[in-house]
This record gives sequence, structure tokens and C-alpha cells, in this order.
Amino acid sequence: MDITKRIKYYLLVQSILIVVAALIIMQFKFSRLLFLLLILAEGIIIITMLLNVVKPLSNLQDTLEKSITDKSSEESPILMAAEMPFIDEVRILLDKCAQETTRRNSAEIFDKQAELTALQSQINPHFLYNTLESVRGQALIDGNTEIAKMMEALSAFFRYSISRKGSLVTLRDELANIENYMMIQRYRFNNRFSMEIFIDEEDEEAYDYKIPKLIIQPVVENAIFHGLEENLEGGAVSIEVIITERNLIITVSDNGKGMDTKTLSELNERIHSQIILFDQPKGKQQRNTGIGLLNIHKRIQLLFGEDYGLNVYSTQNQGTDVEITVPVHYEGNTE
Repeated sequence: MDITKRIKYYLLVQSILIVVAALIIMQFKFSRLLFLLLILAEGIIIITMLLNVVKPLSNLQDTLEKSITDKSSEESPILMAAEMPFIDEVRILLDKCAQETTRRNSAEIFDKQAELTALQSQINPHFLYNTLESVRGQALIDGNTEIAKMMEALSAFFRYSISRKGSLVTLRDELANIENYMMIQRYRFNNRFSMEIFIDEEDEEAYDYKIPKLIIQPVVENAIFHGLEENLEGGAVSIEVIITERNLIITVSDNGKGMDTKTLSELNERIHSQIILFDQPKGKQQRNTGIGLLNIHKRIQLLFGEDYGLNVYSTQNQGTDVEITVPVHYEGNTE
């Protein structure tokens, strides 16, 4: 019997006994035998309560304390007897604790891996910056402003990408980095691509919201590589930012070749799988962006939970939309 039902049952029995005793005392002569019987019945109820309620609760406390202090023990509190009070609730709570611990550990592993990747990419970055600045300076001396702008954008892009300054940045900084990236791509592909950013005036506060670093630029790069690179002209990327009551929704769209239903389904299935990939496959099917769509999704979920992440929508020959959802109200976006 459930512990709550037991308590209710014992209280009901005790209440009935008290009422019966009061009625008996009122109707009949009070006798010592009746008094002893009442005391005996009350004692039985108290002992039964101790055995069936207090003792199991005490056992539960001992078991939980032992499982916490004795780390070498292989016995799980979940294996406690079915008679243990609140066993179902305890099981659910322990499962939730285990999931949260796993999520935090995975987030820590992910951050360490990202830090390692960043360190590996920082092969004397000052040499890179100084070289680019030298090229830019020479271009200005020669009067080649286009090359100078290109070097400035390239230097800023690399500086932002391999900077170790925190994992959260403002949306304004992320979009500025994408502008630099698109300037490089327009120069590379002779202005075959354009980009527009749409944020309503009422949502302009989103510029100051914090988001994970480098979650938009790889999506834009993916749109160019997979959707627009074959376009000889008219390729367009748009970024739309919307604020809802709970979420900041960033949608990256392109007017490229899109994908069929099967390919789209397989892509979303990979993105929402339980596997975390730190190493990106090289070759024609994967541009070396450093972070793929799958890892962007996992990174967001590890930071904010399973309600957030990335979804892809696409129609063949009509383009692709990648929707990124992060929370609005969390530490960093609240005053």
C-alpha cells in the first residue's frame, strides 16, 4: 500500500476509535477495563504507524545517505524494496539528477574540446594579424582600396573566430562577424551573393542579447556551400531575428537549390541524434567550418536544454531555412 494511503488509513482508524470510545463512555459506565482496552488499541496503532511509516522513512534516509557517502558501493538506491515509501518519486528524481549531471558533464567536455580546437587553430595568431595588416597597409599605399577592405575584413574575421574571449557574445558582434565573412565571400565569388538582415524596430533590443559564439556564421557558410555556390548570379542569404515571450529565433534563409524530402529528413535526423561529433569529416560533403550544424544544435542544447536548438526546413529548388532557437530570459540577457 502507498505510504500516503497508509497514513490516511491509520488516521481514519484512529478517528473511528476515538469516536467509538467517546460514544461508549457517554452511553455506559466508565470502567478500568474499557480504559485499558482503549490504551491498548491506541498503542497498537502507534506501534503499527512506527513499523509501517516511520521505519520505512528512516530506512530510506539511511539508504540515500549510504549511496551518497559510499562512492565505492555498486548498489543503486533504485534497487530498494518496492515497499519503500515514495519509491516511484525517488526513482524519477534520481533519473532527473542523473540526466542533469550527464548534461553538465557533456557541456564541460564540449567546452574543453572547443577550447582545444581553438588552441590548435591559434598558431601564432599575431603573426597572421600582422601579416594581414602589412598587406592592407601596402594596398592602401598602392591605392587599392578593395584589397585593403578585404584584408581588414579577413583580419577581423580571423580575430573574432579564434578569440578565446568567452563562449557568449552579443548578437551585434555575431552579425558584425558575418558581415565580414560575407564581404570576403563576395570578393571571392565576384559579388554573386548578397545578404540582408531583418530585425523589426520593436525587436532591436535583440542586438544586445547574448548568444553562443559562432552559431550563425557556420549556418551562413553552409547555405553558400550547399545552396548557392552553383548559382552564377542572384544568390541571396537573409537573416531574420524575432523575439517571442520566451525565445530568440534566428532564421537563416537562402534561395538556393534546397533539398528533397528524404535528404531533409535525414539531415534533421542527424542533427537531432544523440551523438555529439567533435571531428568534422573532410572532403566535398563538408566544408571545414570548425562547427557543423549538428554540433551547433548540440552546443545550444547543452547550454540551455532540450527545448532549444536548430531545425532545418527546405523545398527542392526553392531554398532552405535554418531556424536557430535560444532562450531570451537567461543569465546575461536579464538586467
